[in-house]
Amino acid sequence: MSAILLFAYPVLAILFCLFITSRRRMDLLIVLHALLHSGLGIHAFVNRGSLLSMDDLGLFIYLILSVLYSAIAFYRLGSQDSSAIKDYRIHTMFLMIFVMAMDGATIAKDLGLIWIFVEATTISSAMLISYSNRKSSLEAAWKYLFICSVGIALAFAGILLLVIAQAGEATLLISRIDVSKLSPFWLKISFVFILIGFGTKIGLAPLHFWLPDAHSEAPAPISALLSGALLNIALIPILRVDKLMQQSGMAALAKELYLLMGFISVFIAAVFVLKTKDYKRLLAYSSVENMGLIMIAFGAGGMAHYAAYLHILGHSLIKAAFFLTAGNALLIYQDKNHENIRGMLSTNKTSAWLWLLSSVMIIGLPPSPLFTSKFLIATALLSNGSYLLFGLLMLLLAIISWGIIRIGLSMCLGESERKKSLSMWVYLAPAGLLLIAAMIGIFLPILD
Repeated sequence: MSAILLFAYPVLAILFCLFITSRRRMDLLIVLHALLHSGLGIHAFVNRGSLLSMDDLGLFIYLILSVLYSAIAFYRLGSQDSSAIKDYRIHTMFLMIFVMAMDGATIAKDLGLIWIFVEATTISSAMLISYSNRKSSLEAAWKYLFICSVGIALAFAGILLLVIAQAGEATLLISRIDVSKLSPFWLKISFVFILIGFGTKIGLAPLHFWLPDAHSEAPAPISALLSGALLNIALIPILRVDKLMQQSGMAALAKELYLLMGFISVFIAAVFVLKTKDYKRLLAYSSVENMGLIMIAFGAGGMAHYAAYLHILGHSLIKAAFFLTAGNALLIYQDKNHENIRGMLSTNKTSAWLWLLSSVMIIGLPPSPLFTSKFLIATALLSNGSYLLFGLLMLLLAIISWGIIRIGLSMCLGESERKKSLSMWVYLAPAGLLLIAAMIGIFLPILD
């Protein structure tokens, strides 16, 4: 029943969209869906079933999605869009389909069902990326579809290998898999395929190539959802299978793979952050970095395991706010090249301050919750005796931080005669996300 309630409103709203000719009403449909989203999720958590249910991990990811979805729903009220009503209707419908697919991944326990929902997010979000119908956006959408489809195919192969690993009656419900009857060899191979496959969707190197293009070309609210919510969704199946690895005594192998993919991702982000001129691509590479940090946290173990979840939460809130602020910059300047943007503090002071605050918080300076998570990750590496990895991580983070701050200062400082005001909604949405992140950063360490 809870699953029916979870999907009923967006299905009805999608059908209702077919008869709406007002863009404002479409935006209000999204706002209503976003406001109902949290309540429906809590209802699904309380009324648990066997196949479709929401455990602590699912609820954690779902509630992050709810907060971000609410923020982008209100942001849409103030963003200016020159597309035709028909295109906007299609965009609105696919946005709700996209959120429904992510909802499904959070409540599904069956790996096969999770795979279906993750694949549905790929198809629906590709439509949102190509929304502008520009050549560059269409190319980004096709690149995203192709690379993520390769990853999803690898993940599917891993799921099939997990079936092979089970002696006797096979199941894809993690809670019902008898670990004592799993073949260690096939479980290892299965985990590698699942990690690389869903890791592609997360944006982990070496199959991260879709992420910068997709985030750069997608509208700001969609970029916020892609980076703040979708990347988390792809973590769910990996963490589900990780439990099997731990119960089978192969946690060490999983941690080594996490560290390897995490450090490669952070390294690639450090290289490209210094080279990119597109500020939305800059934020995309920052997402590669932060997802890499999350994998490093899982690989380091100990208190870093807690840090991984804190980092997921903090990155989702701050990066979504950052992408919405980047949308403001695009509304003001109609240009994504940071070298062509100067004096934002003079042009639009509120957006400039949001940009600077987002920059400070995404690199992990207080009161950002990423300060605590990065500190715990670094401490875990030191306590493990991984001094070389600790030094390498500090160097890479310093490079990335310098790149983000340098570009932020160059965009905000300087003189400009241009003046541009925007709707209050495009300020309140990112400001609200940053405020939530700051409150977590300030009070969570005290409570802990």
